Amino acid sequence: MTTAGHDAATTSAGHGAPTTAGGVTAPPAGGQWDVFISYAREDYIQAKDLHDALSGCVTAEGGAPKIYLDVSRTSGTPLGVDWQSFLEEALPGSRHVVALYSQTYFDKPVCQWELHEAYKLNPPEGGRLIPLLIDPGAAAKVPYIVNRINWIPTTRPHWIEEVRRAVGLRTAGTRTTLRFDAQAGGAVVGHTLAPVTVTGSVPDGTPQWPADAAVTLSAEPAGARLTGTLTVPVVGNTAVFADLAFRGDAAEVRLVASAPGCEPATTAPFPVGAPDEPPAWNEPGRPALAARGRPVFFPDGRALAVLDGRTLSVHTAAHESGGTAELRERPRLWARGRRLIAVADWSGRVVLADPDGRVRAVDLPARRGARFNVPGALAFDADDTVYAGLWGGTVWRLTLDGGAPERVLEHRSGVQVLTAVSDGLLVGGLDGGLTRYTGGRAGAEHVLEPMLLAMARVRDFVLVVGERRIHRLDPAGGRLLQVSQPIGAITATLPGEELTAIVDAGGHGVCFDAELAVRVGFHTVPGARPVAAARDGRLLVLAHPDGSHALVRDGRTTYVSKHPMALSADGLRVAVSDGERILIVPPEELGGGGPARRERA
Repeated sequence: MTTAGHDAATTSAGHGAPTTAGGVTAPPAGGQWDVFISYAREDYIQAKDLHDALSGCVTAEGGAPKIYLDVSRTSGTPLGVDWQSFLEEALPGSRHVVALYSQTYFDKPVCQWELHEAYKLNPPEGGRLIPLLIDPGAAAKVPYIVNRINWIPTTRPHWIEEVRRAVGLRTAGTRTTLRFDAQAGGAVVGHTLAPVTVTGSVPDGTPQWPADAAVTLSAEPAGARLTGTLTVPVVGNTAVFADLAFRGDAAEVRLVASAPGCEPATTAPFPVGAPDEPPAWNEPGRPALAARGRPVFFPDGRALAVLDGRTLSVHTAAHESGGTAELRERPRLWARGRRLIAVADWSGRVVLADPDGRVRAVDLPARRGARFNVPGALAFDADDTVYAGLWGGTVWRLTLDGGAPERVLEHRSGVQVLTAVSDGLLVGGLDGGLTRYTGGRAGAEHVLEPMLLAMARVRDFVLVVGERRIHRLDPAGGRLLQVSQPIGAITATLPGEELTAIVDAGGHGVCFDAELAVRVGFHTVPGARPVAAARDGRLLVLAHPDGSHALVRDGRTTYVSKHPMALSADGLRVAVSDGERILIVPPEELGGGGPARRERA
């Protein structure tokens, strides 16, 4: 075996072998090699020729065989590992062992060990050990113990075909061929492409794709930065990519589809255009506010609150400036009532605002000796009274009309989420428990999960979004339904009265209603947050980590702005900033929406 300090070489094949830092392939955990080729160092050229010939074949399932070659940089024994231990694991995990019989082979102790191990693994019916006689003179040296196993001599004209059949491979000419059902085009940076469908054509007499087959997409050149779900499982010989987008423009880009054991496919070149131009600001009658910062619509869908740094200002439905208030720290929580909005910062200051321009800032008292006064939750009741729950456990009640904050209750485990119900409050603690309070007294309790991200009333239910599960509580009957998240571990949420939007760490998102039915699925950049939703989730505004905002229509990004955007709850207006002013337009003017809907404007 040819390794450091030894004089023979061994090759084998495996499934899904991971690559080490040195660029070589290690055997897959729990997997099997397709073929293990045992040979002496002097026979490396013959072994490499066999390796290359078999590598051009496919397995019975249509996949590419994984062939291990000891001195190969792509399929050799990993550097720095115990080669003997490596082989002791690889041999039992191999489907077939091909031994290259030569006179030198039988002089190598390591080759003899490999041959005897392969013999012990060979079942009574045979087929696992495949001797290949590459030197006719070696026939006399074959040990008695394996002499009864027929070998394949390379003097036969079609010996490679015999080996191929013996190890269960077939020629690559019968591989599944991929094709794009339609050519891609019309791409714009940041916008979601129309669904891309890749179909596999299976030749007659060839087995169908295995149940776990998948297709992977990439882009050429890589500078176009293709994002989305780039590996999709095959369903009925078809893979559909529904959330692709490019993060960079390019004069020419191609999509490339690939899958193990398949002929790849490439689209014709197409351009990826620069982002859309912003809407026209100077058309007559178009509202443009002289304000900068993050806009937030009031529940009426007309007035705006604008947060510029730590200054919150109100702009009425008539586009007149109203009151202002200062936050002390960065904003942490936002909440909407029937008429009002509220924002709480990290210091415990809460600002309430009315669409007519009135504002009020309240500093919630900290518990004696407390180092932090961080709000954990903010929620309105039906009378537009706001409740603020702190990590320290105190829940305060305050109104826009004045008066000192009123301490409502102390929740011993701190507050992560809360909401108001008809006769009290539901409080989710830092311990993951949910408690119902009536008149300040604790009642029914439920165990949820440690990380609770949001809670909201949705129709007759209360939805609690956890990192791993969605919890739906019927406050009247006390029934709790818990289901796993439809996507990954949740990192951002947008609770609402009709539906809730959630996004996981990979940028996958969904909008679902009180029945936990998914209305819309979408894909965005990792780290994005939903900040507004309307029209049953068919319209969304997402905030990206770089500060840009995107309008998502029916699950597809159709407009991206470098500056903040806001969406009214009725879906009729979008507030778009250019960094100096804020323009209010119908969402249909921001790409992909068709004629503007003005009937309710």
